[in-house]
Amino acid sequence: MTPKRKGSAREARPTLPQLCSEAADHVARARVALYDETFDAEEALQHMEEAISCLRRLLAHGLAAQANGSRANLRSA
Repeated sequence: MTPKRKGSAREARPTLPQLCSEAADHVARARVALYDETFDAEEALQHMEEAISCLRRLLAHGLAAQANGSRANLRSA
C-alpha cells in the first residue's frame, strides 16, 4: 500500500505525465490486488480511489489552464 503524501506549499507540483503515470500505476496495483491469490478488495478500492484522485488533479489542471486562457498542450503518444 502506498502512503499518502502530505503536500506542502514548497513542494513542486507533479507534471501531467507524472500524474498520468501515477494513476496508471494505481489501476495496475488495484488489478493485482483483485486477481492475485490474496484477493484484497479493500486494497484494490484504495488504489482505485488514488487513481481517481490523480485524474481529478489532471482535470483541475486542465480547467485552470482553460480559465487562464492558455491551452493545455496534451498530445497523444
